[in-house]
Amino acid sequence: MPPKPEHRDVAGFLSRVRNFLLGRTHKTAHRFADTISPSTQPPPNIPRGPIQSLFANYYYTRDPRGLVKPFVDVVQEHKEMLAAKAKAEEAAKKNQAKSGDAPKDEISVPPGESKDTGTKECDEGDTGAKTLPTPGKVHSWEGPH
Repeated sequence: MPPKPEHRDVAGFLSRVRNFLLGRTHKTAHRFADTISPSTQPPPNIPRGPIQSLFANYYYTRDPRGLVKPFVDVVQEHKEMLAAKAKAEEAAKKNQAKSGDAPKDEISVPPGESKDTGTKECDEGDTGAKTLPTPGKVHSWEGPH
């Protein structure tokens, strides 16, 4: 018979003091392999359910595992959108240059922007409204100085 293994516990003197103060022999709550009963029962035989069949499976339409998709990198998507937009603008400029609609040396400015200031023009006409500054540009609300 193999020797009984030592179980973890406090030192001998402390163990005796603990037993004296408890008034009984202390039984530890630790579970050691030689103190518990062996697991000799057979593995469970679980019946198959409807989710495990390949055909006539009513649940496949609501299975959330099929709905999981990789995450979308918003910054990368925005960069790709800007690149596609710039490419489309370049293609439009090339087509205009080929057809002769716009002179090649003149800079095309989107409608609503002025060439010299880079500011948006108001649509109110000549009612004394000033041009609004482009976001990010340093400006003064008091007027020109």
